[in-house]
This record gives sequence, structure tokens and C-alpha cells, in this order.
Amino acid sequence: MNTRIALYETIFILHPELTEEEAEEAVQSLNKILEDKGSETLRIERGGKRRLAYPIRKQRYGYYTLIHFRALPDALLELERIYRLNDRVLRYISVRYDKEEQMTGFTRLPDDDGREEGRDDRRRMGRRTDSYRGAPEDRRASREDKPVANAAADEEPETPAEVTVAADEEPEARLEVAEADVSDDEKGEGATS
Repeated sequence: MNTRIALYETIFILHPELTEEEAEEAVQSLNKILEDKGSETLRIERGGKRRLAYPIRKQRYGYYTLIHFRALPDALLELERIYRLNDRVLRYISVRYDKEEQMTGFTRLPDDDGREEGRDDRRRMGRRTDSYRGAPEDRRASREDKPVANAAADEEPETPAEVTVAADEEPEARLEVAEADVSDDEKGEGATS
């Protein structure tokens, strides 16, 4: 077995129904397991109660904790065994580092206060907010300005974008012929339907 001490980082998420005191007690008990196996705890960071990116075991929140430590591989194996057996731990990950400079920490995000209200608005209007798409009045006006691909039959048909003129014809005469062809086609369509 490998007897070399290595640097490790472990992040785990505790069940959200725990109180602050119970969450702290769980962190201390997991840290004690590491110390009993001869590891040296470098740093413990508590991320607090945060919203999860996706539900885990039907929970949307969890207490995040990050621990940096030096230990033998046996200590990490024991810690991960305890993670799997403990119902309080929703998810965990452990990473081995070669250098201490590579280790990360939490970047504290603002709390989730007030986000529930905005979430309801986003559900009603889609993912984007009004500030992104503009006010509703602006959206209606921009829709009216755009040409509609399937125009109603009572509107004038669009003229072709490019008209070729024969050398012996006048441009106006060629345009009148093209419009007459379009109106004849429309008459034929109305008769068949």
C-alpha cells in the first residue's frame, strides 16, 4: 500500500433540514475521523446553505463544506466510506493535489434571498426577463413593423425584387405584365379552393 502523505481537498454537501448546530457537529465529526487516521487539517471552509444546481435526493438546498488536509490514502478511503454510510451527506467529491498552490477555495456568492419572486416571473414569461427583451410595448411594436411571410389574400402581393427588362420593352410595361400574372394566379387559387 502507498504510504506517501498527499494533499487532498474534499467538498461535501450536507442535508438542508439540519440546523446550523447539527451541520457544524457533522463537520467536526468528519474532521475528527481524519485526525484519528493521522491527517493534518490545513483549512476548513464553510460555504453555508446554498441552492443546489439541480435536486439531489429531492432536496434543492444543502450546506457546503470544503476541507483541505494532508493524509495517507487510507484516511481518504475511510472518510469516503463514512460519506457513503452517512445519510446527512447528499454529495461529496475528493481530489488529490500535487502542490498546495493548486488548491481552491469557495468564492462566496450572495445568498438566495429574494430569488423566489423573480423565479415566478421568469416562469410566466419564459427564461428571459423584460430587461433583456425590452418592455412588452416595444415587443409588440417591433412585431408590427416586420413583414409577415404569410400575408392575407386581401393584401397586395409583393412585387419581385429583381425585374429583368428586355431591350425592346419599356420597364413599366414589363412590371404591369408581372403584376397581371400574379393576379391571374390568385384568381385561379381562389376558384380551386
